[in-house]
Amino acid sequence: MDDAFIVYRYAANLAAGQGFAFNPGERVEGVSCFLWTLALVPAAWLGLGLPDASRWLTAAAGLALLALFPGTSARLRGAPRPDAGDWIAAGLVAVQPAFAYWSVGALETVPYALLWLLALRDGARERERGGLRSAGWAGLACLTRPEAPLLALALGLERLGWPRPRRAADALAWLSLVAAIFLPFLAFRWLYFGDWLPNTYYAKAGGGLAVTLAAGLGYGAAFLADWVPGFGARGAAPAALGALVAGALLVRGLALPRTRAPAALCSALALAVLLEGGDWMPLSRFFVPALPWLTWLAVDAGRSLARRRPGWRPALAALATLFAASQVARGLAERAEMIAHQAGYDRAHGAIAAELARRARPGDAVALMDVGRIGFETGLRVIDISGLTDRDVARAPGTFLDKHYPVAWILDREPRFVVLAEGFRIDARIARDPRFRREYRPVASRRSRLYPLVVFERVAPAASSRSKTQKTEPSSKRIGASR
Repeated sequence: MDDAFIVYRYAANLAAGQGFAFNPGERVEGVSCFLWTLALVPAAWLGLGLPDASRWLTAAAGLALLALFPGTSARLRGAPRPDAGDWIAAGLVAVQPAFAYWSVGALETVPYALLWLLALRDGARERERGGLRSAGWAGLACLTRPEAPLLALALGLERLGWPRPRRAADALAWLSLVAAIFLPFLAFRWLYFGDWLPNTYYAKAGGGLAVTLAAGLGYGAAFLADWVPGFGARGAAPAALGALVAGALLVRGLALPRTRAPAALCSALALAVLLEGGDWMPLSRFFVPALPWLTWLAVDAGRSLARRRPGWRPALAALATLFAASQVARGLAERAEMIAHQAGYDRAHGAIAAELARRARPGDAVALMDVGRIGFETGLRVIDISGLTDRDVARAPGTFLDKHYPVAWILDREPRFVVLAEGFRIDARIARDPRFRREYRPVASRRSRLYPLVVFERVAPAASSRSKTQKTEPSSKRIGASR
């Protein structure tokens, strides 16, 4: 995904001593995975290829999660060691396309899921023996993703139901340790970036709560439709079935002590995704940390049913087989889509990055929407017209990829190159602007699998159409007033 290259550029700049910045000198937190970005800095400092290093790290996290999952499952059940059911649950996690893809997807998704598994693993031990080590894992998760504090709060409150004395004191101590890890980072974020939230939040917000909730519901419906064994079927019926099954599993899970922590984690994550509105990336990546535990809740429900009604065991085995077959079939179809997407991405973004690197001179800037790969491979100063790495654009009114701000603000920053993608409103507004048409001409074009990209180069001398004293001030206040 192009967003992975945004992380690479932050890590490379940090390793080079240029600070946590996409453009050196601009303190903007344009990633939503602070700790994961830091984890890539040693690889950048050693000169390792970040795309390869990040894939190996996410693959290692995926394998570690699968290896630890059966033992964690047994601990949650109160069993001394894993049995066949625990390994079956791990296998059912492994065959799910979202888990498989994001285990080599080069972003923080699966490492973040591993942190929550470690928190639940140690939490199961602490239920009997006491301790707070699980809070350390939850605290690290809070440095990795913005919604993690909500999940940590759910696990902290879940401890109030433990069968131990001083439960309130234990829960308070656990949450205090999480806060002791997270709050200094929050203070750093404010002092270094000047914001309490990452800039990506502001870039993706702006449409209002109703728009965000609608997007989150749609994102969740797509995930649930894919999760039930429908062999790739989409629509209202699979989504409704998935919602019914998942809802029943969560209600049951919250009611039982041994399943309450995983159910609380899944419920908090679902709420977080609803409030975030999901994202544009494939295979429901925001739900990946819940996949192991939603699967585990289903297996636990199957165990209980098999114990009460042994005659149902063949039907339950058939259902597990059907689920696995459906996930594998969908995974093969998704893999074909990913291969085609990657080929188009190389053909368009990779080729344009090479073209810009060939044409560019020191000090040149490029304005575009897909800032990741082109920014990383060219090293040019980037003006992000969608706002992920640009504070002012991010705070403009409008939703992600449809921010409303004066085109003059982009042009006044005098990028030598502008890369526009067909089919996006921001790009279309720039392409229609009379001044842009006077000052820029197309010099190259490439087509990805999804849309064509056109490279424009400035032909007018800098500040030819206006006095330098008349430049539009790039401030979020001015942009916000331009609706």
